[in-house]
Amino acid sequence: MKAFLKTRPEPGGVEYLDWKMPEKERGDVLVQVKAAGICGTDMHIYHWSDNIVQEYKPKLPLVMGHEFAGVVVEVGSNVKDLKVGDRVTAMPILYCGECFYCKDGKQNICDHRPLLGLGVDGVFAEFVSLRSSNVYRLDGGVSFELGALSELTSVGLHAIDRARLKGGETVAVVGAGPLGLMLTILAKHAGAARVFTTGLEADRGRLEIAKRIGATAVFVEREDAKQQILEFTGGLEADVVFESAGTAAGVIQSLNLVRKGGRVGILGQGHEVAAIPTAMLSFREIELVGTRAYTPKDWKRVSAMLLNCKDDLMKMITHCLPLHMAEKGIQLMESREGLKVILLPQEP
Repeated sequence: MKAFLKTRPEPGGVEYLDWKMPEKERGDVLVQVKAAGICGTDMHIYHWSDNIVQEYKPKLPLVMGHEFAGVVVEVGSNVKDLKVGDRVTAMPILYCGECFYCKDGKQNICDHRPLLGLGVDGVFAEFVSLRSSNVYRLDGGVSFELGALSELTSVGLHAIDRARLKGGETVAVVGAGPLGLMLTILAKHAGAARVFTTGLEADRGRLEIAKRIGATAVFVEREDAKQQILEFTGGLEADVVFESAGTAAGVIQSLNLVRKGGRVGILGQGHEVAAIPTAMLSFREIELVGTRAYTPKDWKRVSAMLLNCKDDLMKMITHCLPLHMAEKGIQLMESREGLKVILLPQEP
């Protein structure tokens, strides 16, 4: 089969190759990949970023990618709940199921959690094999391109739950990347009274998409997000703020936008040190909530959410490219020209 691999431990260091078909165990399914999304994590592995290398210790050569949708083409002898022809996606965290956190329903912070495309071969390929317990069916109304957004949607669903977002609340999303736009969409569909999405001048195209989704776009280099939220809320500020930028400045901005007693969800996984005035957390009783990835509970409802948010989610997909152009897709996302780039392994 054809696959896109990280082959060298250096920035770039990728190749589009003929590669071995994945092996299938008795509890696995073999899936023909129909669409795969490029994620920020893929960009980090592409650049061989120290933080990613230290966290996942990837062994090369490695098929990249972990966001996808496809069709089951083979099932192992122990698989009972999936069949050939099923349209599916999959939770790419291969949690152990045995540690304290897995047994507590927190598989996202499992002690042993290899990830497709980082710890094991991923989905930037024509086929992928993985255990059936991680595979979830997609509704027939979900296109493969939309299905490739399942992983990012699950990240957003988990964050919405962690922050206990309720209908009628005011939400601010700090950062206008794919994660920020996903949170914008899900907050809107969760019944937020209004969503403010902040970004830089370089994010103009992405903020225009936020406007089309129904958010109030704020260019932080020339507009005062705090003042706009104060005016809308009668001086209260946002009930919930999601930090998706992954920067120290984004964390500080989030704390400045949330009301007393409000909640701040930290999703950006930034590695910069943020000097947080802890007195602010205490005096204003702000809840600072860390949120990472997702659990099977989130994946069980992802197909329905994709259908419910279909029109808005499709606005996020800016490019569909053949798999051999994966490196070009990464470059499009880095330049901010691409918001969500989808790779299509099954070329005509």
